Formats: sequence, C-alpha cells, structure tokens
Amino acid sequence: RGGDALFVLPANALPVPFRAAFTMRWVLVLLSAAPAATFRLAVPHGARALPATTPTQRPARTLPTVRAEAMPTEPTEGGGVRTLEVWEKYNFAGDKAFWRDLRRSVYDGEVKAADLERFEGFCDNYRANPEGGQTDPLTGQCVCPIGNFPGLSGKPIHDTSDLKWVPEFERRMDVIAAEYHRFMSQATGEMPSSYKSRKATSDSSMNPANSWMARNAQGEHWAGNDFHSLHLVKGLAYRPLAKTFPGTMRLLESLDLVADRSVAFNRQKAHTGLATHSDKMNYVLAGHVGITLPADCGMEVSGTEFKWETDKVTVIDNSFPHHTWNDSEEDRIIFYFDFFHPELSAEERRALMIFKRTFKNHMKLADKERVSNLASLERLMGLNVGSDN
Repeated sequence: RGGDALFVLPANALPVPFRAAFTMRWVLVLLSAAPAATFRLAVPHGARALPATTPTQRPARTLPTVRAEAMPTEPTEGGGVRTLEVWEKYNFAGDKAFWRDLRRSVYDGEVKAADLERFEGFCDNYRANPEGGQTDPLTGQCVCPIGNFPGLSGKPIHDTSDLKWVPEFERRMDVIAAEYHRFMSQATGEMPSSYKSRKATSDSSMNPANSWMARNAQGEHWAGNDFHSLHLVKGLAYRPLAKTFPGTMRLLESLDLVADRSVAFNRQKAHTGLATHSDKMNYVLAGHVGITLPADCGMEVSGTEFKWETDKVTVIDNSFPHHTWNDSEEDRIIFYFDFFHPELSAEERRALMIFKRTFKNHMKLADKERVSNLASLERLMGLNVGSDN
C-alpha cells in the first residue's frame, strides 16, 4: 500500500478458456493497493518489449475510478462501512505536475509571495500529512489534510455581532424563505400560474418533487437516507436550481458569502438526527437559517446546544464536532451556506479556490488514467472488466 507493484506474466500463461472465466476483481484489488503500479507482460524471446516509464514522484495512493453507483468504502469497527474521503481517494502531495499547475495559476504576476505566506503553510500541511490531518485534543476541532489553514481563530459558534455582513443579511433574508415556499408550492399546485417557472415544470430536475437529494444517494454515506438537500451551489459549481432562487443568490453574492462548498436547503426527517462529526475544514464557516422548525429539534457544537431561528442567522465552525436531532413528528428544514473565514484575505481566498480547482482537475486526470490502465489490461489479458463470467 503506497508503493509500486510489478506484475509479470508470460504472454501465453493464461489459456483462452481460463481467461473467459477469469474475474477482474483481483486486478482492482491490486490497483487500489498500488496506485501507480506498473503492469508488464513478459514477452517471448526475440519479441520487442516497450520500455516502462516511471515518474520521479507519484501519489502514495490513487484508487480506481469512482463510479456513482459504487462509492469506495472501507469497514468500520462497528461492522459497517464508510465512504472514503476525497483526500483518501486521491493523493497529490508528491505529484510534481499538481504543484506546477497550482503555482502557475496562483502566482500569475498579480500576487506577491509575501501575501500568501499562510497559504504556503496550508500547502506545507498537505504535503507533510496527505492522508491524516489533525485533531485538537482539548477542543476536538478536526481538520483534514486539505482543510488545515494556519493562523485562523477557531470558535465553535461565532458571535454574529462580530460579522459586518450580518445586519444587512438579516434585513434582506426574508427572500430566502419566500423563494423556498414559492418553489415548493409548485409541487402542490397551490402557486398562482403566473408565478410558475416554465423551466421548472418542463425540466424534471427542477421539479420540487424530484429535487431533494439524499446524502446516501450515491453509495454508503454516514448521513444515511434521512438527510436530504436542495443544492443551489455545490463545490465550485452553481447548480441549475440556483436560477430558481435569484433573490437568494443575489443576497449571498452581494455580501460575498459564496465559498467553495455548499449553498443548500437541508431537510432532516422526523425522529432522526446527524451523528457527531466534523466537516474537517477550518477555512470556511457555515451560516444556518431556520425555514421549517418543529418544536423539538436542535444542534450541538462542541457541547453547546442551540436552536435555529427563522429571523436570525447562526454561524458555526463545522470543523468542531457537532450533531443534530429532530425528535418531532415533522421534517426540519434549514437554509445552509458556507462562506470563507473572515480572517482570510482576498488573495488567500483566491488561492484556496485555485487549489480546489487544481485538485479537482487532477482528480479527473487520475480517473482518466486509471480507466485507460484498466482498458489496457482488458485488451492484453482478454478479460472483461466488471464481469464474473
């Protein structure tokens, strides 16, 4: 694991009938254990072998392509499974091409190195511990290898009086609930026809009945099937649904409250809750606004409980351990948005966005290379990838 592997077979070692019945599972296991494994066929005497190429540095582990219907998981102590985190599936800490692309984009002539001293510390943290992260033994604050930005103050729940944008946000935040209820009324037919969106009625993905996405929809996810989201922004991309909430998006954009993670309405089913966890990134904070709040629901962050409010925003640091509960008879719905930590400079925010975009681009390249490797094995060995027959 984390090293190279050499698999050598004579070209005629596998009889044709045996090949037809051979499963590909052992190849996937070997690939997941050796991310940059070299596979060669031993050729008969006199035949010409192509030279094997090996990069100077390579990721410690790169797993096979992630399929939507089968997210990689690993066993837990309780006998269940957990979805592997993105930094576990992809490791570019020692990848020269990744760092070259990152620096070309970050230092493009507009930014001075002195302005990004803390960002360089962030990169150093990733290189030093690409598959670990760290947890504060006193506070429980937990950061992952790509979420450990140095020099930022950490508070489980922030005092909103310290945040300059809050008064304006709360003055205009009625638009969030208004647009949500207008959107959801399309499913019940209660909205006047003049307000209905033609796109929403013609596009099934924009239909309220089809828009809620379960966190468990693409595999085993710790949040289970009881937590659903309406995503307006996810990662670095605006979702089509964002166009149905123009006032909400204008509010966030005008106050610079869209980071690189999520803007969504989150629904927790009755009699369920989210187990204690950390989002493991200290450079973003999370704003919460109540939309539909039953009596017996709430959240706890690092031992401090609070109740959401419909006329006020609550700001927490998701890198601290937190959990939620909804012990009522109805679903709980909140509006959720991630935004950059206020102590980050504009140059640091930009650099972090470029880091994430570069990371995502190299994920795609790694997936493409892995698919190519599997296809080559299939051709060379006469095997059917994914077939047991």
